[in-house]
Amino acid sequence: MFVEQNPLAFFCYPAGNPLVLQDMKRIRNILPIPFGLLLLVCCSGPNSENGNSEPLSELKPQTSLEWANHGTHLLNKGLPEQALVSYDSALLLDATNPYTYCSKASAYHKLGRPELALQNADMALQVDPGYAPAMANKSLALRKLGREAEADSLLKRAFVIDSGLKRHFRE
Repeated sequence: MFVEQNPLAFFCYPAGNPLVLQDMKRIRNILPIPFGLLLLVCCSGPNSENGNSEPLSELKPQTSLEWANHGTHLLNKGLPEQALVSYDSALLLDATNPYTYCSKASAYHKLGRPELALQNADMALQVDPGYAPAMANKSLALRKLGREAEADSLLKRAFVIDSGLKRHFRE
């Protein structure tokens, strides 16, 4: 395929043709950096989860926070793959926001990818070592990877920092 041989060609994807999520995933694996910013502004495509079309071309977030919030909106709608594109766009604008890395970890949890969830939770904790939601996300990833003792210890630390997190976990 032309896109696989020329990774930057997708920026010129014809306006009338839908860029399906599978194309986005393939491009994501080819490029060495996050690519969502221009991709989301330039294209629209069917939603792979339910077959509906979501007009991505109408999205015009300007700030990292707007991209991150849009990602969270998509994640809450059950669209973790599309949420990841928004989070990558947010990180292009501001790679110092632990919320975005933590949200990206949540998307990877929903996709059943605990290794990538762990990686992103760690990135959030590198930016802010006391960010309790990232600790909770890391704990969940560690548990899924069979590292229960480490997960329990980290979750207890997160609860000390933010007792409100307890409502999201079963005793």
